[in-house]
Amino acid sequence: MSPRALVLAGAGLLLCTLVLAGCTQPVIPSPFPETTQAPVTTVSTAAATPAATTSQVTPKGQDWLTYTNTPYGFSLSYPAGWTRQENVGTSVVVFTSPSTGMGDIPATMRISMEDLTLNPMSLEQYKAAQLAKKQGVAQFNLIYDQAYKGNNFGGWKVAYTGNTGTLMEWVEVYVIKSPNAYTLTYSSKEDRYASYVVQMDNMFKTFQLTY
Repeated sequence: MSPRALVLAGAGLLLCTLVLAGCTQPVIPSPFPETTQAPVTTVSTAAATPAATTSQVTPKGQDWLTYTNTPYGFSLSYPAGWTRQENVGTSVVVFTSPSTGMGDIPATMRISMEDLTLNPMSLEQYKAAQLAKKQGVAQFNLIYDQAYKGNNFGGWKVAYTGNTGTLMEWVEVYVIKSPNAYTLTYSSKEDRYASYVVQMDNMFKTFQLTY
């Protein structure tokens, strides 16, 4: 073999040795091991909001009674727990809420009737005459004054406050069916008005003339 061939063979052998050495070089582990991130699961913490519910006492069943006054031609429903008295002063009937304790002033619903045969007047005239009488109430304050649609009649409704030694609130409905005028008067302590407003509204709503 020629010297040139020997040189080429030696160079080829050296190259193969270097290549083999590189292929067998150990892999050095990284000081920072590879981590796998778990999938993120989003959980809603918002509580379910229940649907709003409302309830209201209605004049039906054992909680309400019906009062009918045939001679004076009217009827209405009232809470079963309230007491009833007839012919109290100028009132045909008075319904009174249960007492809540010593010194309490119960709520009342009074119904009175006036014969207008000798002094006929319109509903607005009658309302004006009734309001004029209220001017003598200490600290009188008219809250509202408006037409009222009843069960089987058209009427007028007013609300006012005053001081009779105690701050009171009144709501009155005036109804005229010739020859009679009816006044429905609800009263309670001003700070207890909200406690009875449902009962009051239902008593007004169930009032009807029976002739």
